[in-house]
Amino acid sequence: MNEQASSSDTTGLDPKLGGLLSYIVPPITGIVLFLMEKEDDVIRWHAAQSIVFGVAWVALWVIFTVFSTILGTIIPIIGALVGFLIWMVLIIGALILWVICLIKGYSGQKWRMPLLAQYADRIVAPKPAAS
Repeated sequence: MNEQASSSDTTGLDPKLGGLLSYIVPPITGIVLFLMEKEDDVIRWHAAQSIVFGVAWVALWVIFTVFSTILGTIIPIIGALVGFLIWMVLIIGALILWVICLIKGYSGQKWRMPLLAQYADRIVAPKPAAS
């Protein structure tokens, strides 16, 4: 019997499926796929962008939680209302962006997310060799 061992450098996923899976639970699935996939540039790109998107979302969540708490404390009713409205805009915006990422990931295209893609470039770019 002649069995080939699976390569440890690749997931063996179709790039479209890998791109989609990268965004399922950002940044967790992005980290997992980025560490597992060493060869496919499309999967690595979407995984890196998922990591950046997930980290940015967590950072915004923390910042606006603190902001909403402070605003609600300073101006009880109006502050809480303004904080709630800001949250709704952020959640709807993030949801729309997440769905776009899922669609673009499944299309196999390297779609660049506004403001965040430059950080994904830094993750994916090969490190220069030491002289």
